[in-house]
Amino acid sequence: MSEAANSVPDTIHTEKTQRPLAFRFSGEGFEFFRIWIVNLALTIVTLGLYSPWAKVRTHRYFYGNTHLDGNSFEYLADPVRILKGRLIAIACLVVYVVAERLLPLLALALAAIFALLVPYIVVRAIAFHHYYSAWRGIRFGFNAPMGEAYKVFLLWPLLATLSLGLLFPYVLCRQERFIIGHSRYGKQHFDFSARPGAFYRVFLILIGIILLAGVAGGILSLLFAPLLVVAITAGYLLAFALGSVLLVNLRFNHMTLGEQGFHANYRAGSYAWLVLSNTLALLLTLGLFYPWARVRTARYAAGHIGMTVSGDLDEFVAARQQEQSALGSEMSDVFDVDLGL
Repeated sequence: MSEAANSVPDTIHTEKTQRPLAFRFSGEGFEFFRIWIVNLALTIVTLGLYSPWAKVRTHRYFYGNTHLDGNSFEYLADPVRILKGRLIAIACLVVYVVAERLLPLLALALAAIFALLVPYIVVRAIAFHHYYSAWRGIRFGFNAPMGEAYKVFLLWPLLATLSLGLLFPYVLCRQERFIIGHSRYGKQHFDFSARPGAFYRVFLILIGIILLAGVAGGILSLLFAPLLVVAITAGYLLAFALGSVLLVNLRFNHMTLGEQGFHANYRAGSYAWLVLSNTLALLLTLGLFYPWARVRTARYAAGHIGMTVSGDLDEFVAARQQEQSALGSEMSDVFDVDLGL
């Protein structure tokens, strides 16, 4: 028998099939309005003490109505732990205000200390939010070295300021990579592959829009002066909507979770209409449209963001469940207080 006949490989490699999987949001405006109005009333009556419970109820409503592959997300935080964090924040604020009135130099020192604590607070807030979020019984997580956090949230923003904003797109890329890259589902870490150049392209487009709006406003103001304000305002609104669209698409189209991918297809026109119509409705109703605006925004996001599943998703989740059982409760005491401000 020839060598060719004996060279049959021992294993046959097959490519894993990929399929898009859409998110779905099932919440309704009036349904959330009833939760929101009760939260608002109780927060006012209790002078803000009820706000942690209001936050948890709101998160649980939106998580519970967001579905992926027939399973909804869960928000598991305890309001008491959020209350602890807010009481700490209020105590710090009171100390600062008193010091500002009586000992200005001490207030300046406290402000400097707070600035130095910002990266720590950011990391703790993200970790708290992730740890108490779950899908199919598996918690998300966030583990990041504090030294890197200080570079990303303190050193680089300072350098961006000194560069008159020229480094801002680079800093934003570093922050996205830091947050996404240190986030995990079970023990499986997310990854973010976008390069700084992609962020610079976004900001060049936005700067171009604002400059064009200014030029157009200057020309139109020759005919009617108030048109300058109208043109500049329209330019900023367009830049905001387009910037949000480009950054969301950039984030999800370059994000992966192991072999699983994500995709987003926000559209500038439809998103601009969403923002404009929500803003007008909020103004006309003196803020009472807020619950419907939140629901419309969540429904838009779910309809334009999806997951690209590689292979069997159930097997992927089962592997994460085994990893989580190994984690046990070792992390439960780490996130006893929400330091998010």
